[in-house]
Amino acid sequence: MVGINFLRTIGITLFLIAVGELYNACGQERAKYDKIFVWITPENPWQKTPEITISEQDVTSRLKQGHPRLFMTDSVIAKIREQSKTDELLVRYIKEVIEQANASMGAGEPRNDRELMKRIFEWGFAYRWSGDNKYLEPAKNSLLKLSERNEWDWFHFLGAGEASAVAGIGYDIFYQGLDEQSRKQIVHGMIKNGLNPGVAAYGGAPFGWFKDVHHNWNQVCNSGLIIAALAIAEEGDDNFWFAKFIVPKAVKSLAMAMNEYAPDGSYPEGPGYWGFGTSYAILGLEALSNSLGTDFGLSKFSGFNQTFYYQWYVTGSSGNIMSFADASPNSKRTPNGLMLWMAKQFGDQIIANNEHDLLKASGKKASIYDVMFYVPPTKVSVTDLPLDRYFRGPVEVVAMRTSWTDKNGLFIGVKAGYSQANHGHLDLGNFEMDALGERWFYDLGGDDYYLPEYFNMNSTRWNYYRTGSKSHNVTLIDKANQYCFANSKFVKTDLNQEKATATVDLTEAYKGLVTQANRSVTMDKKAGTIMIKDLFALTGDHTITWGATTDAKITTKGNSAILEQNGKRLSARILSPSGAKFYTESAEQPPPEKKNEKVNRLQVDLKGEKGENSLIILLKPIGKYN
Repeated sequence: MVGINFLRTIGITLFLIAVGELYNACGQERAKYDKIFVWITPENPWQKTPEITISEQDVTSRLKQGHPRLFMTDSVIAKIREQSKTDELLVRYIKEVIEQANASMGAGEPRNDRELMKRIFEWGFAYRWSGDNKYLEPAKNSLLKLSERNEWDWFHFLGAGEASAVAGIGYDIFYQGLDEQSRKQIVHGMIKNGLNPGVAAYGGAPFGWFKDVHHNWNQVCNSGLIIAALAIAEEGDDNFWFAKFIVPKAVKSLAMAMNEYAPDGSYPEGPGYWGFGTSYAILGLEALSNSLGTDFGLSKFSGFNQTFYYQWYVTGSSGNIMSFADASPNSKRTPNGLMLWMAKQFGDQIIANNEHDLLKASGKKASIYDVMFYVPPTKVSVTDLPLDRYFRGPVEVVAMRTSWTDKNGLFIGVKAGYSQANHGHLDLGNFEMDALGERWFYDLGGDDYYLPEYFNMNSTRWNYYRTGSKSHNVTLIDKANQYCFANSKFVKTDLNQEKATATVDLTEAYKGLVTQANRSVTMDKKAGTIMIKDLFALTGDHTITWGATTDAKITTKGNSAILEQNGKRLSARILSPSGAKFYTESAEQPPPEKKNEKVNRLQVDLKGEKGENSLIILLKPIGKYN
């Protein structure tokens, strides 16, 4: 039977590979996805991906029998029960999760598979906790509907990865309550729409490009397939073959994405995509650990134990996260119970405390992850952390601040790295700044993903305002984009001083126009100022344009400018060269691009001459008015 199943699967694989030839090299259906382009990004320059090789025998010999074996196992539920006897906060979290499970039973169809996953987890916990079959029925019906779908968007494969995760999680948690016919139908859906296409993907089908990239698609697709394959792997059953075939390949591929956190925990796709990719990575690692007793060292990859701090440090004193890459501007850092998984995994109480504090401050109810991975809070203080930090990686960030607790304090984040990182923009040296509880200069984030060839990072992408250099807080030469294949890195950092400084080498960003270019950012914490110094060694006479994006009202007067928003003010002053003047420009754009309504640019133009040219600007909050 195993041989027959293998031959049947190979036949399906060959068919899917043939079908895949009808689709473009990135795995998108031409008729449906002709406006999407996915770029294959290079490996982390700081560290070669560690090789992880596991065999079919590793899966066969390690697999835990029975269900649930991926999440909410008997031992996990028993531990939560024991902790809840003495922990009032955990009792409250449990109550809030069950309340959400009850509310979603009559909430209508979920908007997408991400919402369905949330419901399946909540219903699953309520079912496991109470033993009440009222949670079984909506879960079973949802899983059956999912299995009846024609396909799970395996041409695109992100959809297949997410749906496979949902189906695998639900099947495993509710296995004991499902009737035999329902089990068969759910498994059939997973094989037809997720696992068979997954086999083809690992076998060379063009829609399997996700296995060769280093970004969030790798994490989502590999983790989804791991979860589904392990969920249906029963000893002596033909379906065990999927786990033996997929898990070794998925683990090897997932290593490529996990290596992107090296060496300090930064995330190349920016803070906006950090949550999506990291969350799926954690789910995949947890499924491996619970069902096979190990994640094969993936969680121990350099930088992964520090990536929480990356998300924390790139959050400014205003509460806004830095919005570089295709992020959403003005986004706040929100509670994420998976941080408790990280706290438990790495024995880091600061991470746990911050999740509890953030959840309390948000006024939101606890998530299922806050219960599944519960770590009680202690009195470890955030103020013990350094104020400034440099995160190395494919996309580097330096963050500086005057305080962890003063919401009116100064914050600046500066970005460097590789322009071709997935979702990247031409924004090397970009900065975002907070003061007086406001974000004064920021990144507009991403535009509509369905703009023509929005993801063609070789050319077309850079014609759009939000992705090219002109919208960013960088300096332009002849008002042209930075070089799209440029790399940059911080060459000097002197942090956690009264005058903290970081300098980024931007020479490659202005290829052919300079022999040397750098930007230095200095925060004088005592004076409450930020100084930005740009230095260019030009190869000829060129126009230099300094610019920064803001929602504030700007009033300029020669070499000075006053920015006003929400009853607060910030001054900008050109220290050098003498005679340089500020002016303003609207950031608004015509459709089909996002309009950027009422967004302004503070700018300076200089007539640069061959040789060394410098521009120094001082920023200082000057308090409230009116």
